[in-house]
Amino acid sequence: MGGSRLILIDPQCDINSKAKQAAAGAQASLEGALIYPNWNEFYAQEGTGLRLALTRRSGKLRPPLDLREALQQSTTQPRTKPFSDIYLIFGPEDNGLAASDMAFVNHSVQLPVYGDFKSLNLAQAVLLALYICQSELEGRSIEPPVDHPLPRPLYFPDETIRQWLRAMGFDIQARRSSAYLTLKRLLLQNQPTEAELQVLEAILQQNIRKLKSK
Repeated sequence: MGGSRLILIDPQCDINSKAKQAAAGAQASLEGALIYPNWNEFYAQEGTGLRLALTRRSGKLRPPLDLREALQQSTTQPRTKPFSDIYLIFGPEDNGLAASDMAFVNHSVQLPVYGDFKSLNLAQAVLLALYICQSELEGRSIEPPVDHPLPRPLYFPDETIRQWLRAMGFDIQARRSSAYLTLKRLLLQNQPTEAELQVLEAILQQNIRKLKSK
């Protein structure tokens, strides 16, 4: 379905002969799998593209969009340049993604599943998600071109936002009504560019200095 890379975050099993045997014609994907020990390492190396987390769970803090809707919103809004990567993030088949896995995703998304049983196994979910991506991108391959830029670290002024909210008197530990989580979610869903985030960080740092000088 045109996916270009298999990335594994802290895998709990090895890619052994049994896995390769079950992969049939997908040996190249397993051989070229990129493994990161944790999310911090992943974001330190790459992650600047569109990050979509596939989940069946919903809630006040992560209301999911339909995958098609998320792709339409993300690829039609004005940007300085199109996304070089689209990351489809899947969790373990038994429990799915945890909240910590979704710390820096742009959108929580769901697949169009009909009937009473709303869950797919992991292989089916990956296949359907890739098919929808190809359909929404008008059949253009989502494999990177030959001159695809090297992955870059994700830039997000996470600590500055925390410092600014503390200086403003907010309790960022409050889970259900956290100003920090709300602000972070708004920023990520609107997919600001790195340059825009740098301007925001400079503004917040200046405001922090002003607040501390009073």
